Amino acid sequence: MKKINILCVDDELQNREDLSAILNDEIIENHILKVETLDSFENAFEQISQRKYHIIILDIFQGKPEDNGNKLGIDVLAKIQDNLFIPVIFFSGNAGSVEDLRSEIIGVVRKSDGYDQLKKEITRLILSNLPFIKENITLHLEEEFKNYFWGIIHEKREIFIQGQNDFSLGYLMLRKLGNSLSKDKISQIIGSNNIAIDKVHPMEFYIYPTDTAKEYEVGELLEKEGEVYVILTPTCDLVVRTNGKRKSDTLLLAKSTLLTDLEDYKQYSKLKDLQEKSAKDLEREKNYQGKLKNWTKNNQGEKDKYFFLPGTPFLENRIIDFQKKIMVDYNNLNEYTRLVKLDAPFAESMVSTFIRYYNRIGFPDIDSDYLINRL
Repeated sequence: MKKINILCVDDELQNREDLSAILNDEIIENHILKVETLDSFENAFEQISQRKYHIIILDIFQGKPEDNGNKLGIDVLAKIQDNLFIPVIFFSGNAGSVEDLRSEIIGVVRKSDGYDQLKKEITRLILSNLPFIKENITLHLEEEFKNYFWGIIHEKREIFIQGQNDFSLGYLMLRKLGNSLSKDKISQIIGSNNIAIDKVHPMEFYIYPTDTAKEYEVGELLEKEGEVYVILTPTCDLVVRTNGKRKSDTLLLAKSTLLTDLEDYKQYSKLKDLQEKSAKDLEREKNYQGKLKNWTKNNQGEKDKYFFLPGTPFLENRIIDFQKKIMVDYNNLNEYTRLVKLDAPFAESMVSTFIRYYNRIGFPDIDSDYLINRL
């Protein structure tokens, strides 16, 4: 059973005692809660930074709001955000004042909703595994460093001679570290059994958000007036050369459309929503479901003029249509919002599909009947 360390910061003694009595040693999703309490907002961050907590539960006000109490819980959150990562749950009688902060990593629970609601919020965080990712990554880093430096560099000291390698060892280590993050290892770190090792997870497609300090790259998705486009121009053509110029002053973009705008999707959705379905309806629903699955499979021959982009929280399911292309002047790219970038090898696969579509050579069908009849 895994232990989850929780710190509750509340200046009222009764609240601290009640919370500790109810939550300490509570078992949630095969995790045993270990609760510490603290009465001082001023000393909270110092304790948080020195100990290993998985979740912080914060009151908002020091004193009572009606007595002009200070929102010191917000100050503690700000220090956490500036220095480290730990999920936070606000548990307060005035939780409405921080409702706008609610997110995947900040929970908001009113004390009037009771401890059952607080437990639900703790359960949500446990199931997301967010409280443990940093800890799991740290363990992975330690294991990789130990194996690499003691098991490889030290063991092969006749190759890696002392004082002659300057920064190369660090470079090799970081390259090795990046390569160590296989899908199987990532699945272990995030604690998920729902990631198919032999399939592509939608999040694998993207690097989010786009690093706007970097040059535009092939495979980057841009948005303008509700339309989403992908850059097809090779990255090397966009880099400023020693002469101060780019190889290309214009970019080739392909437009995407929503998967939900496809006629196949509309028909499938209509059939799926039927309250009563005949055998024919079920057959047609299955048929359209199959067609939708084909849309999601890239490199499908006759569908080479399209490329599927799987949906995520930051992007809806979309189809890139290589027939819908536009040329954009580089100086006009500031009119577009940089959304996300396709990661390798998906950016390369998208370009390969585009090239394959436009380089195809067609010829008339062979008269198969004639051939068969003469066998």
